[in-house]
Amino acid sequence: MNNSLAESGQRSSRLTWVDFLRVVSAFLVILVHSQVWGGGPAMAKTFYHTLARISVPIFFMLSGYLLLPKEESWQVFLKKRAGKVLIPFFFWSVVYDVAVNGAYHESGVTFAATYDMFLRILASPRAGHLWYLYALIGLYFFMPILRLFAARARNSDLLYYIALWLFVVPILFIVEAYTDIRIRFEMQFAAGFVGYLLIGLLLGRMELTLKRLWISAAVFAVSFLFCMLAFHYEYPPGNELPFRSHLSLNIIILASAAFPLLKAAGNRIPARFIPSLGFLSDSSFGVYLIHPLAMYWMELLWKSLGREVTSGSSIIVVPIVTVIAFSISLLITHILRRIPLLKYTVP
Repeated sequence: MNNSLAESGQRSSRLTWVDFLRVVSAFLVILVHSQVWGGGPAMAKTFYHTLARISVPIFFMLSGYLLLPKEESWQVFLKKRAGKVLIPFFFWSVVYDVAVNGAYHESGVTFAATYDMFLRILASPRAGHLWYLYALIGLYFFMPILRLFAARARNSDLLYYIALWLFVVPILFIVEAYTDIRIRFEMQFAAGFVGYLLIGLLLGRMELTLKRLWISAAVFAVSFLFCMLAFHYEYPPGNELPFRSHLSLNIIILASAAFPLLKAAGNRIPARFIPSLGFLSDSSFGVYLIHPLAMYWMELLWKSLGREVTSGSSIIVVPIVTVIAFSISLLITHILRRIPLLKYTVP
């Protein structure tokens, strides 16, 4: 199986629920970027935006479930993944810097301009969605160390690390937003998105029971409502970290509750749809990388017809735009993967 947003590695048999979660998450990424379309109502956009916020956390959780149990040296681990991530990272960073940010527009193709572009790529994403690759590459360097811990850790040890991460990241976001408390102990080892990897490892191998699914559904419903209100009222103003970021406690709870529900749904995919699901799953990385270009072209075409992207009801327009953008990105990915050199840009 090919690499994608949540790398699958080589498996003798596919896990249908993994493919399902990957496809759903890729679709939801496009959904969150379709919010510029449609004229409201605002609550409809908020609903779609909230639903889509589980996408990136689920990608991280899938990576944790799939990669942490592997037994291989750090040299093998990094070698196997370097080309699959670094080639797309640099290729699409250049594409977006040239196509969207106008690199070379004034200076032309010169060594100095190319060097400046290289520095820009190292410093920050050249398109908004590429931030995920920066986070993923950083986690890959840490993954061989984390796997040594995960291989010997009991569930209680994993829960301890997750609890520490919850304190260091989302809980401190809230504490520092509403109090004068500032904690500066050296705890960066538990920062960032590492907690999602461990949550994915636990949830991925957790047995699904009816009771657990009902609990997940209840937690998802409550946290979804809370997240919707936080997004709708942009609370707290001017600071998205406490309740509106990927590392907010309520988003972590929302994604963690969604994971077993989607896993259960993925396990019930009819056999006749599994080959198509595998194709979509294998193409999800390319869809993720390409979809902003597809949406940009769609917007240009729509405006050339004398229409505004803010026309129409968001209730209908947003999902339609998402489906079209997903389909275009899927087609381009399929074409690129059939071209000898370019296939490495959408592995």
